[in-house]
Amino acid sequence: MMKTMKKSNSYNQQQLKLVCDELCDRIEDLFDSFGLEYRLNNKMYTMSCPIHGGDNAAALNIYHIGDNYRGNWTCRTHGCENTFKGSVIGFIRGLLSVERYNWKIGDKSNICPFNEAVDFALAFLNKDLKNFKVSKVLQEKNRFTQVVEKITKSGVDNDTKIERRYVTSSLIIPSEYYISRGYSAEILSKYDIGLCNKDGKEMSDRVVAPIYSDDHRYVVGCTGRSIYNKCDSCSSFHKTGSCPSDQDLWKYPKWKHNSGFKSQNHLYNFWFAKEHILKSGMAIIVESPGNVWKLEENHIHNAVAIFGCSMSDRQKMILDSSGAMSLILLTDNDEAGQKAAAQIKNKCEKTYRIFIPKISKPDVAEMTLEEIKTEIKDYIEKII
Repeated sequence: MMKTMKKSNSYNQQQLKLVCDELCDRIEDLFDSFGLEYRLNNKMYTMSCPIHGGDNAAALNIYHIGDNYRGNWTCRTHGCENTFKGSVIGFIRGLLSVERYNWKIGDKSNICPFNEAVDFALAFLNKDLKNFKVSKVLQEKNRFTQVVEKITKSGVDNDTKIERRYVTSSLIIPSEYYISRGYSAEILSKYDIGLCNKDGKEMSDRVVAPIYSDDHRYVVGCTGRSIYNKCDSCSSFHKTGSCPSDQDLWKYPKWKHNSGFKSQNHLYNFWFAKEHILKSGMAIIVESPGNVWKLEENHIHNAVAIFGCSMSDRQKMILDSSGAMSLILLTDNDEAGQKAAAQIKNKCEKTYRIFIPKISKPDVAEMTLEEIKTEIKDYIEKII
C-alpha cells in the first residue's frame, strides 16, 4: 500500500541539535543497528549509499564532528540528502523510508514521516525529548552563530593563508591528462591545473584544481581527479595491479577534496567569474570544474561550479551577493543532473529568473565548439 508523507510535529530545533549531537557520539552504534558497512576517513565516515542502493564505496559522507551542526551528510551520487534533509535524523529518515516503506529513487511518496524518524532516534538513545534541555547560554550562542554565518563572506583565515605561488610550484602545469582529453594548455595554465606526482602527498597521482579566494591571491582548498581509470573489479580508481583491501577502497575515489575543505562554502571560479556575472546580470551554474574550463575556452566567462549535484545555502548566498538576476542551469545530462537542476530551481526561483537549456552531450565538457555555439551561446543570446 502506498504511504504518503504525514505532517510532522513541531520541534524545537535546538533540542533536535542536541539529539543529533548525542547520535553522533554513538554514530558507529547507529550504523551497526542498521547493518551498514562504513569506513572512518579523518573527520567523516564514508560508505556506499544505503538509501538509493549505490555501489560507490565513497559516495555517502557523514560528518560526525564539528563546531556547529554535527551529523551533516551528503550522497554525492544522487543527492539523497535533498529528499530527507542533511541531518543525522534525516539520514535515519532515509534509512527507515527504505526499510519500512520500500522507498525508491524518484518516489514522492513512501517517505517515512519526520516524527517517526525522531521517535526512532529517541528510542535508540533510550531518552525522551524532554531530557534534552537547551540552556540560555546555548540559545544565545546559537543566535550569535546564525548571525555570523549570514553576514560573513567567503574568505580565508588570516592564520592559514596559502599564497597561489606555493601551490603552483608544487604541480606539473599544465596537466597532460587534460590536454589528452582535449583541453588547451592555455586554459589549464590559467586555472593552474596540474599533476601532483609526489609520493605520500594527499593528492598524489591526481590532477589538482586549486580553489581560490575571491581576489585570486590565496588558496582556500583544492580538488583532485585520479589519473587512473575506474577498476572493473572494485569500482575504485587505483594503479593497475591488485585492488586495494576493502577497508582502503575509500582512499581511491574518482574525485576528492583536500582534508578540511568545505566545498559547500565555495563556488569554483567565482574569483574570475564575478566581474562577468555583475556586468551581464547572469550566472551559469555547472557541476564540476571541467565544465567551467570548457565554457571559458569558448569565451563564456560567467560560469561557476557547485562541486556536485546540489547547491548549498552558503553557495546561494555567494550568488545573492554577485549581482546576478538570472541563472542558466547547465547540470549534467543524466538523472542526477536533472535532479540537481530541479533542486537549484526550487532553491532559487523566487530570487532569480531560471533557464534550463537542453544539451545533446552527457555534460558540457564533452561538447564541441559548434555544439556550445548552437546549444548554449545562441540560447543565451535569445534570453538576454
